[in-house]
Amino acid sequence: MRDVQPAPPRAQADDAHTLPGWVNVIQDNLFLSFLILAEAYLLGTLMTLGWVPDIEAPSRWGTYHGVGVVLFFLAGAMAAGVALRCSVKAAGCFSRHEWGMALFNFLGLVLFSGAEIWASLSERSANLQPTPADKAVLSILGVSAAPVSPTIVVVAFLLPFASLYYGFSQQQRHESEEERAEKERAEDFALRRKLARAEANAKLRAVQVGGLASAVRAGVQAVRAPDATDVPAADAVNAADAATTAEEEAEEEERRRPLGLARRA
Repeated sequence: MRDVQPAPPRAQADDAHTLPGWVNVIQDNLFLSFLILAEAYLLGTLMTLGWVPDIEAPSRWGTYHGVGVVLFFLAGAMAAGVALRCSVKAAGCFSRHEWGMALFNFLGLVLFSGAEIWASLSERSANLQPTPADKAVLSILGVSAAPVSPTIVVVAFLLPFASLYYGFSQQQRHESEEERAEKERAEDFALRRKLARAEANAKLRAVQVGGLASAVRAGVQAVRAPDATDVPAADAVNAADAATTAEEEAEEEERRRPLGLARRA
């Protein structure tokens, strides 16, 4: 029965490879680090708000509140990394149809992104003045006295959307690497199957050749066996003839002795 080998998965083209290599290297290492640091700064600032009266006056924090500011800021910075990880994980689970883990990680991404958007709106709304473009858009919408300008909204959504789409756009590259590894495993499996089949066939041929040689030797021995048994039989017949001749001569000698015809020794 012929063995069925698993078909290697079809490799998908990685669209990111159409870009120059240095763009991917800088984006995946340098720019991604800047994205995480910017989000960490926003969320860390959000975590420290209200813990001390003035975040820009460290001399008035005190030791206890100073330690709290550091810890809260580090916790907010970690949330930025968790949001990016949720984005990558959710994209991978969606591609593998693992809906439970996909929805769970996507929910975490939405929650962390919502906190980041609020932190950005809170910080920028206190300092950014509406630009002429903001005033034009607000007048069209009929809310010229809005406390938040369109520019603030766009900037607030920019970083969370960058984390979201980075995770989903990178998923194709991760899938390509996984598919290449799966293809290599399938090729190794097929190679081991061929080697095992060749080894089994070689052993079978060795057994067949050994059986044929044994059969030939047995046939040769069977042909030579009558010749070997004829020699003792001929010797026995000659000995019997010699014994009969001796007996006849002895009887003839006994008949001639009374007549004086016995042969002298």
